[in-house]
Amino acid sequence: MIHESKFEIRTFHTDAFGHVNNARYLEIFEEARWQYAEAIGLIELLTERELGFIIMDLKLRFRAPVQERDTILISTQLITLGTASGEVLQKVTRPDGNRVVTRCLAHFILIDRNNGKSVPIDGDIRQLLEREMEPERRDVISKIN
Repeated sequence: MIHESKFEIRTFHTDAFGHVNNARYLEIFEEARWQYAEAIGLIELLTERELGFIIMDLKLRFRAPVQERDTILISTQLITLGTASGEVLQKVTRPDGNRVVTRCLAHFILIDRNNGKSVPIDGDIRQLLEREMEPERRDVISKIN
């Protein structure tokens, strides 16, 4: 499913050119991912098991500038889920939703917070994440695993 987060752009988000600084996008996207994880109950499961997701790589695409006092919506959606990693797609739109202004594809892994090692995405965590996948994506995942 798609989770939406709303942000108002403040002066500290912007750079000398008056638009959101590239580095600030990373913080905004991360906050939206945390909001998504909290909304679906993932944070509780991870905390109980002393696990955490870390981002391995990000791909950002900027299509139009966002400026101070703009309000943006960030949609966050789990799009792939493997045995030990997955991908989250995030899109920034203005409230009218007609135009994607920025896009982020985040590739993540699950780690044991005690030793920092990658662990399989299984059990309750996997079940929770699979429920979040769109039905057509769930079919693809079940064929892969």
